Amino acid sequence: MRGTLHSKHGRRAWLGNTRLFPPASGRDSHACARWRITMQERYYFIVNPISGSGRGKREFEQARALLEAAGACYAFVSTQYHAHAKELARAALAAGERCIVAVGGDGTVNEVASVLAGTEAAMGILPFGTGNDFSQALQIPQDTAGAVAALLSAAPRRVDAARANDAFFVNVSGFGFDVDVVRYTEKYKKRFNGMLPYMLGVMQSLLHLRPIPVRVEPEEGECFDTTALLFSACNGTQFAGGMHLAPLSDPADGLLDICILKGIGRIAFLQLLPRYIKGEHLGSKHIVYFKARRVTAAAEAGLTLNLDGELGSATPVTFEALPGALTILAPTPAGPVQ
Repeated sequence: MRGTLHSKHGRRAWLGNTRLFPPASGRDSHACARWRITMQERYYFIVNPISGSGRGKREFEQARALLEAAGACYAFVSTQYHAHAKELARAALAAGERCIVAVGGDGTVNEVASVLAGTEAAMGILPFGTGNDFSQALQIPQDTAGAVAALLSAAPRRVDAARANDAFFVNVSGFGFDVDVVRYTEKYKKRFNGMLPYMLGVMQSLLHLRPIPVRVEPEEGECFDTTALLFSACNGTQFAGGMHLAPLSDPADGLLDICILKGIGRIAFLQLLPRYIKGEHLGSKHIVYFKARRVTAAAEAGLTLNLDGELGSATPVTFEALPGALTILAPTPAGPVQ
């Protein structure tokens, strides 16, 4: 099933006739071709109307008014089923679209990014989902007016993506406690809206904490054995709607931040959780934290992975950074994300 395309033509307020895609960070691995976006090209929005319990549809209507007031040239199409955003992104690329914007949460961003990675198209984000964690790592404003303004004024820049075995992700992947949270949250979404399903998912997951024996094999450095309640490979800084598990992560450094919460009891976990949420957990004896371009987690076979809030692939798993894989329309970083 194809989406219905809607188009609004206007003029873009470019400085000069072109925009150039600058190289990121001066790194060879991030070297970026001097791609051009002309005045005649447009923003192509892929809208998930049910993201954020309907926030995607509601706030995109507000965004359209702002786009038209700014004289932006744009078109949009809405997703109609799971993974439809991938199909729409492929069709947009085939049609020659160069500025493709994901409108929704982290799941929608993942789908669009998985198609645009390694191409010459630039990706924007209007963070109208529930968690919007990757957009926050990119320092994109979370309000409608701010997000639209940031999109229209952003200079394209390169950021990393990553993969877990053959599965793509842009924000966080891992196994353990977070997978249980995703499973239970999906169950509660059938009955409740907003953040309540997630909170209920966390509470139910606490009843089933299970330490997982794992052998950790970094590309560089010594291998070691540990047990993990949560093993996370992070390109972004946070997940689960604001849990700052990787406060030192930089989505453009060519590395993944590995955060392992060791196997501890329920009481110790609850004591650590507030620090974990705030990103103040790195000094804890219960945390292992390091950076790596590639790392293998040799755990028992068949443990499901969390991939940007969706479930897929399985252990044993090799996580690998994909340096400079995405060209993003996002603000220039002003400093570490808090």
